[in-house]
Amino acid sequence: MAADSDKPSGKRGQEMDLNTFLERGLASEDTGWSRSGRMIASHFRDNWDRLPYETGASLAAALGLSEMTVIRFIRQLGYANLKDFKEALKPAAGAEAAGMGNVFKRLQLDPLNEQTLEKSLQRELEAVTEAYKLTTLPRWRYCVEAIADPQFVSVVGFQASRGLAIDFASRLQYVRPKVRFAEDHAGVSAEILDMSGDSHCLVLVDTHSYARKGVLLAEKARDAGMPLVIVTDKFSNWAYEYTELVLQGETYVETFWDSSASLTVILNLLINSIARRHSKTVEARTDSMKERGRHFGEFDQRTSLQRTVPGRE
Repeated sequence: MAADSDKPSGKRGQEMDLNTFLERGLASEDTGWSRSGRMIASHFRDNWDRLPYETGASLAAALGLSEMTVIRFIRQLGYANLKDFKEALKPAAGAEAAGMGNVFKRLQLDPLNEQTLEKSLQRELEAVTEAYKLTTLPRWRYCVEAIADPQFVSVVGFQASRGLAIDFASRLQYVRPKVRFAEDHAGVSAEILDMSGDSHCLVLVDTHSYARKGVLLAEKARDAGMPLVIVTDKFSNWAYEYTELVLQGETYVETFWDSSASLTVILNLLINSIARRHSKTVEARTDSMKERGRHFGEFDQRTSLQRTVPGRE
């Protein structure tokens, strides 16, 4: 357990101090936090703006833990109880809570209002902004390294998330070699799990609605000690039980279906960061892939617009 002098102050207006404390604690092995404690800390960090409006029961339900476990961790952070913790996080009087997952904000939206699409657009823009903010976290660098450095990368997604995963794998192949979308024809993920022990990373693109197979695969990957990066929505806090390398996007924008725009942005930004990490080889790799595309007739030059890539003539 962290020493008292290392605990956040818990005073109103010190929210960022607590956020920094959680981020540092999750990056360290010296906090003494249990697995459930690290799950709770990850949930707090990634759902920051909705926390003042949560209850002990809602937090426990979101995490799949008991309410008492959540309260014990809050006390470990230096707060007397949940009320004390929430008071430290509430914005100043009159300030608008800006979080994408803010429950209070959701309740203010009228789905029958003619302004609904305007509100959805605002939520979408906020979700994209939050996706970009992920690139400033230490966790982002760890995810980039996990995907950029090993010899092999497998990408997988199920049902509606499958398209996102295929697109990510296909475009990542232009940045680095030995990337594949895992089809799992046998239904037991053998082509992925047989690579445990190799220089290999698994990227799982999943959302809450389709998480059943994703959870089962993540469990096996964790047990095999396989590096695992999960790109998912804000509802899939189960992911932290299997890896710290979790990138969550807001998908609730008050449209008929949840929006995958923020997840697409996260995946695109990952490719951008990996390309920068492979800066010495990425141009040759991209040229090689384009040459193969021309050989196999994959590109129709009549309809392909030539564009200038920044940094390249």
